[in-house]
Formats: sequence, C-alpha cells, structure tokens
Amino acid sequence: MLKKDANGEKPKLKTLTIEDSAYKTTYTDKFENRVKWEKPDERKIYSILPGTLIKLNIAKGDKVKAGQQLLIFESMKMMNIMKAAQSGVIKEILIKPGETFPKNQLLLEFE
Repeated sequence: MLKKDANGEKPKLKTLTIEDSAYKTTYTDKFENRVKWEKPDERKIYSILPGTLIKLNIAKGDKVKAGQQLLIFESMKMMNIMKAAQSGVIKEILIKPGETFPKNQLLLEFE
C-alpha cells in the first residue's frame, strides 16, 4: 500500500524496466536527476584514472592491433599499461609524454 504525500495524495507511479520486466514504482529526485547512461564511442579512448603520461608507443596514422600496447602512464605511484581494445588506425593523439591528465580526459582517437 502506498503512503500518501504531504498533500494527502497518492504518489504517481512510473514504469521501471529491468531485463524486460516492467515494474510500477516511484522515483527519488536523485534517480530522476541522474546522468543518463550513454553507449561510449569505441573510437575515443578516455583516461580511467588521473595520471602522468610516461611513454607513448604509437604515433598519429599508425595501424594498431587489438591488444597492442598504446601507452604507459603513472597513476597513484603505479605504472599502468593501456592496450588497444580494437584494431584500427590512430586518428589523433591529444597528450604528450610528461603531461598530466585528469580522469575522463580524451587521450586519443581511432579513425
């Protein structure tokens, strides 16, 4: 049984779909105002951690294979290796060795 709000009215129910099952529920303001998920562009590589670029193993125009090492960066006193998730050609490199970058910064793009 739904509780009535401060005005004595029942809340309006909305449909929430999870794995093809639909549920009637109320949403919190936090849920209503959340940033909606969008499928990421697989051609753009973003940083998952803030860090400093140590070594760049590719150049603009290079053909790379899935699993090939693209770059090495330092984050939280650890060296991290970033590998290509797909094969392709490097369209743009937006960072240089020695530069620091924040989380979620665009580092490079595939064609």
